[in-house]
Amino acid sequence: MKAIKAIHGPLPQAPLMPTGGVNVDNAGEWIQLGCVAVGAGGALTGGGKTAAEITETAKKFIAAVKAVRA
Repeated sequence: MKAIKAIHGPLPQAPLMPTGGVNVDNAGEWIQLGCVAVGAGGALTGGGKTAAEITETAKKFIAAVKAVRA
């Protein structure tokens, strides 16, 4: 998150999308910092999740992002 602040300081117009270290608990924070989107890999599909579990996790990501954009 420090990198986002460092980049947006001199370049506030830069569209940034973090993909590492993003999870359901901090997805909203990334958006609040000015990121246009977030990418999730292991936090979404890791641990041998079933399709139903992945869908539920994706819904949580969407809810977290929508909550800070509202």
